[in-house]
Amino acid sequence: MKEFIACLLLGALLGMMPLQSPAQQDQNAQPPDSEVEALKKRVLALEKQLQTVENIEKMELQAKLAEANAKLTGADFGAFKNEVWIDNEERMRRWSHWFFGILGIIVVISGGAVWLLLKSLIADRVEKNLNGFKEAVDAQNAIKSELRGLEKAHAASMLKSIIHTYVSDGDPYPKQIEALREETLLQVFEDNNYDLEITHKAAEVLAARKFTGLVSPMLNLLNLFADSNSDIDYPLDQARLIDCVIFLGRIETPEVHQALKRFLYHLLTDNPKHKDLFLTRTVFVYANISVKLGIGDSVSIMRKAIPYLKNIETGNLQSLSELTEYFDIFNEPEGIKEILTNHLEDEIPNMESLQKSIEDKCLELLQKYDPKFVSEWKVNITTKRLLAQANKIEEKTTDNGNE
Repeated sequence: MKEFIACLLLGALLGMMPLQSPAQQDQNAQPPDSEVEALKKRVLALEKQLQTVENIEKMELQAKLAEANAKLTGADFGAFKNEVWIDNEERMRRWSHWFFGILGIIVVISGGAVWLLLKSLIADRVEKNLNGFKEAVDAQNAIKSELRGLEKAHAASMLKSIIHTYVSDGDPYPKQIEALREETLLQVFEDNNYDLEITHKAAEVLAARKFTGLVSPMLNLLNLFADSNSDIDYPLDQARLIDCVIFLGRIETPEVHQALKRFLYHLLTDNPKHKDLFLTRTVFVYANISVKLGIGDSVSIMRKAIPYLKNIETGNLQSLSELTEYFDIFNEPEGIKEILTNHLEDEIPNMESLQKSIEDKCLELLQKYDPKFVSEWKVNITTKRLLAQANKIEEKTTDNGNE
């Protein structure tokens, strides 16, 4: 700074000196003493001014230094340090976010490329393995299908070997069928390639085992034959189809109750061709299972079926007793009256004693509902039977006279 000011002063001094020509310079080569003295005084004055400027600058610098020292002394280094630390940490956090963001993008791009490569390689290998697996599964399914076919054929053969052996609840199974699985027996039952005698025997075994899986296929079979337009004239086939209803009744579950109810409703409302073949046995089996399960929600449809019951004299008379119990348990005396008037009013040849016992049971049950009806029935039936005996005696006398 001092040197700069000195240069400025020297330049100013030189600038004050008049320019002279070379001739003048030669003439005045030796300046007078007065000018020299004046110049010296001027230089001294300038040096004092320079010294003054330097002193001022020193004072200003000392003041600034003192002010800086005062600030430095009073400064809170802890707060400053915290500010610096927070600022640095914020910068580091921003840089970290950028760094990890960029790194993540690089990783994603690299990973995606690697994954696509691996996926392609894996897909090729998986496809090869999958094709091999499918072939193995197809082969296994073919083996299983063949085994099921052999198992079903074996079951049909065993059933045929006991075709004349009745399999009932609680009895030991014949050894031939003891190990047969229910699923295999059901497959035999549902296979239309087997004769009715084989499917009938399969249903018999399943019913003895209380296999509920039989219910739906059996109901389908009954509806199929009931709706068939073909004649079922062979007595053994008729008996086997009726047995199918009995087999359902041996399982005794709410599901069976509902199945029989639907079948009975179909017989009475749709009037299929073979209604008479199935109706009587269905009514009796349905009544029996209803009593055992305590379900009486179809009294009206049971009463509707009473006039259509057929072949009472051929072995179903005892079932009327169960039917009267059904109506008694569910407080339906009109059903008992309809049994009397439709099926017990006329004597059944060779079954008079059984008919009389069922009639007495009906009258005994009706006594608590309608005593007047019981009295009138006894009078009317006694009169009718006496007249019938008189007619027989008269016919016999007439025949003897003609002889």
